[in-house]
Amino acid sequence: MKVLVINGSPKGANSNTLKLTDALLDGIRQNPDAEIEMLTVKDMDIKPCLGCMSCWGHTVGKCVIDDVMTEVYQKVMAADLVVESFPLFFFGMPGPMKTFTDRMMPLMETYKGEVRTIGDDAFHEPRFDMSGKKLVVISTCGYGRTEEIYDSLIKEFNFICGAGKYTALLCPQGEMFSIPPLKHQIEAYLKRYTEIGVLLGQGKAVPEDMIKKASEPLLPQRAFETLVNNYWNSCE
Repeated sequence: MKVLVINGSPKGANSNTLKLTDALLDGIRQNPDAEIEMLTVKDMDIKPCLGCMSCWGHTVGKCVIDDVMTEVYQKVMAADLVVESFPLFFFGMPGPMKTFTDRMMPLMETYKGEVRTIGDDAFHEPRFDMSGKKLVVISTCGYGRTEEIYDSLIKEFNFICGAGKYTALLCPQGEMFSIPPLKHQIEAYLKRYTEIGVLLGQGKAVPEDMIKKASEPLLPQRAFETLVNNYWNSCE
């Protein structure tokens, strides 16, 4: 089983989201056949998409930019499971991760002007055989909840992948995972991700109740508000 992890946090190894992802990987590693590779987007020289559309016309399925993404396409195609890990920045992806996502266009079929129903289905079909591959998106945000906060990001992934074609683990109160006094609560929370990782490592589907549990707030809302207000008051 080949697992490709895309760490899209500008913080790199210091990402709070990556703590959840590492816990997930601990579970996957219980499969002795799991091969895990991690790419850290901030350390990669990825040039932005030119919007030239050559990958849909003159050089079908191939980007005209010769950079590290040429190798990334091969890694994505070879992976059984792709895990995208990044925090929510202003209700969307961090800039480097958006650049990475834009550059994935060569893997999608050409848009030929057809009228499409705007729903939760993928707007483009994959150009290459993606059958058997799984995508997991792990993201934390600094807000007290994920409802509505992630609507625009989920809509983007639905257009790209199609609703139900990927697993989204969306965690609120992300900054709380770097507070030492919350060690016991954090350990219990991370265990949920490890349990999900075990299922993914076995090639099994993740039940909805486990996804929901992995997206619950770490702290009660009142306690979260108190900690956040104390922090910002100390900055003034």
